[in-house]
Amino acid sequence: MTIPLEALIDGAVRTLTEAVLPDVTSRFARGQLFAVVDVLRNLRDRLEVKAALHEAEAASAAAALERAAAALGREAAAARIAGALAAAPAGPPAERAAALRAALVAALETIDVLPPEVGDPARAAITEHLAAQTMRDLALLKPSLLGEISKG
Repeated sequence: MTIPLEALIDGAVRTLTEAVLPDVTSRFARGQLFAVVDVLRNLRDRLEVKAALHEAEAASAAAALERAAAALGREAAAARIAGALAAAPAGPPAERAAALRAALVAALETIDVLPPEVGDPARAAITEHLAAQTMRDLALLKPSLLGEISKG
């Protein structure tokens, strides 16, 4: 589950202007900082997440919801999960992924009230998806610059 890029950029701009800028005393460094803020602000509304990322998340979520519903068999919860899956739009990819995220939340809420012996297999299917999605999200991260950051 990803954080919207706009929110990440807004947070970075806010941190740079509110926390970093007051401590930057060099005129040159302040100019560089303002240049970075300017680029981030202009870049914010031009970014588009690759459709393939949404498609991969949606496919995994749909498969998890199918497995969860199948694991519940004839339980009424299975029908609710299958209905949420069926209600998800076919596209565009970002809208489908968002709808399936909401369906996953609803499925977990539905499963949560079931006895563990009934709900655990369905919960496991969703947990597998969440673990795989976490790995997909982490795979997009660039190598850390913490070593360089700590040197100043």
